[in-house]
Amino acid sequence: MTSIRGAAVTGAAGFFGAHLVRGFAARGALVRPLVHAIDARSPERACALADVIAEPSLLAGIDVLVHAAAVRHRHGVDAATYQASNVDLVEHVMRACAAAGVRRFVFVSSVGVYGFRQPLPVIETKPYAPSTLYSATKAEAEKRAQRVADEIGIELVIARPTIVYGPGDPGGMLGKMATMIRAGSYRIVGSGRNVLHHAYIDDIVEGLWLAATHPEAAGNHFILAGPETTTLSELSALVARAVGRPLPRVHVPLSLARAVASALEVASYRGIAFSTREPPIDNDKLDVMTLPIAFDIDKARRLLGFAPSVGYRAGVIRTLYEG
Repeated sequence: MTSIRGAAVTGAAGFFGAHLVRGFAARGALVRPLVHAIDARSPERACALADVIAEPSLLAGIDVLVHAAAVRHRHGVDAATYQASNVDLVEHVMRACAAAGVRRFVFVSSVGVYGFRQPLPVIETKPYAPSTLYSATKAEAEKRAQRVADEIGIELVIARPTIVYGPGDPGGMLGKMATMIRAGSYRIVGSGRNVLHHAYIDDIVEGLWLAATHPEAAGNHFILAGPETTTLSELSALVARAVGRPLPRVHVPLSLARAVASALEVASYRGIAFSTREPPIDNDKLDVMTLPIAFDIDKARRLLGFAPSVGYRAGVIRTLYEG
């Protein structure tokens, strides 16, 4: 393994980044958290990302930077903001790293760059086919990062995690599902038999640690996902059991859900409704919940020794009761 004296993590104030900061520190690295702005939520020793870009010497002593900062699926965000936050910022941070002598840059991308591909499981060599604006900017950022890395001579690793869940993310997928089940408002959409593939946060932290430290990672790209798949019905039943509430037997037909989602999207676009908050359902959310998806993590297993171990049964309980 490559030794690390210091590591920097962008997006350190968020769910994902906060787990990375703690996980890297637990593995012996001196971690420099980088955040959008210093406030009460900022981790100890945090630096503002804009300050680091303006003064790269703030990265002195850092061997690897993990770039997890991004604007994710957020209602009301325009294309220019996604471009600036998810593409242009990557280049700015990479150039700051090069100026400071940082050896390796780990770019946290997303499996969303592949879209919902068939046949399954998806492997790294599948071409880009993003289906959302967020995923499209991630694909563009990967290509930008590769060009910049070649120009400035920094080691680049691209990691593509699947959807991540875990404690401390009440607004995440499982938290929202649990809230709706407790309220009696949750219904499975469609047959529920579609395969899904997520990852518990601890497994992804380990995968990114390997991306940051393993010699074989340099210049490479990897899908990171959990040790098993599930189905929408199975996942819903696990969450219902965890919160102690029955799961309604009646499903919502997918065609009806699509029609409602499309109507709400039109209303939001025209300013008729949902001008200040996101619609409760849209077609992107339906894709994530109802389209089949699974990933092959053999490359990360072979080259990095990536061995995710937290399955859904344990992960659901930890997410809902350790957060």
